[in-house]
Amino acid sequence: MDEHISEYYSQSSDQFPEGNFHSCIALHEAVDVDWGTVSKKVPILSRGWYELSQLSPKDRVQFSLDYWLTKLPYHPHVDEHITEFFGALDDIGIFLIQKKPDDLFDVNMVYSLSGSRGFYRGNAPANEVDLIDLQKLFPNYILPEDYLAFLQIHDGFCKTTDCTGIMSSKNMNQRYQEFQELLEGQGTVKTRTGKIVEPQSLVPFYESFGMPYYQCFWAEWYPKQEMGNVYYSASENTISDPLSLPIISSEHMAFPTFLDWLFFYLEQIET
Repeated sequence: MDEHISEYYSQSSDQFPEGNFHSCIALHEAVDVDWGTVSKKVPILSRGWYELSQLSPKDRVQFSLDYWLTKLPYHPHVDEHITEFFGALDDIGIFLIQKKPDDLFDVNMVYSLSGSRGFYRGNAPANEVDLIDLQKLFPNYILPEDYLAFLQIHDGFCKTTDCTGIMSSKNMNQRYQEFQELLEGQGTVKTRTGKIVEPQSLVPFYESFGMPYYQCFWAEWYPKQEMGNVYYSASENTISDPLSLPIISSEHMAFPTFLDWLFFYLEQIET
């Protein structure tokens, strides 16, 4: 497993006060922890994730790959890209984490890239109520099916040092309000070719490394019967403009579907 994972999931102590968590348990290494005990300690932990943690690294990777392919909707390249991502892993771990002494325990699933090339971490999946509440925040738009499907795998997901990443549905109301306040303070938002953009038409789902750079669903662009997504840069106060491009590619940071963007985000980290 990538060496950076143990550095990130470090527990603070008198000897190591700079640890990231008050308490941290690598469940995949705790073979003597039974379901009854851990489910009381960490109610958010699902039985499926617990059982996954008890398998061998090879089986954890294979079972997780199968689950992703089962949950994600059809895309002509989904098998290719997701299989490639999982083929680059050497392990998947389950970490039980408590930030402060009085906090409830949370759980992360961690995807370790082989060769110490970094890792990805995902929150517990969203449930049906979470998704209903999320859609209620945007009554004028229908959120893309593939995006909602991914949230049922991980309700929040990011790579190595990306401290923000894909936003959790549970935080979306606050994050959306903060995003709209940012846009209001920036003045008129435009595409890179100068077209004025209605701020309310942008729905952020990803924030890059804690900086004011977002990937957003754009309600004025429906390339494949659902909202496509574009890149917003606060430093330029612009979004990428797929409507002016003859061919859409990742270099323009405009993607017809959420899965197209996800494939881009899952590309192997070069170190």
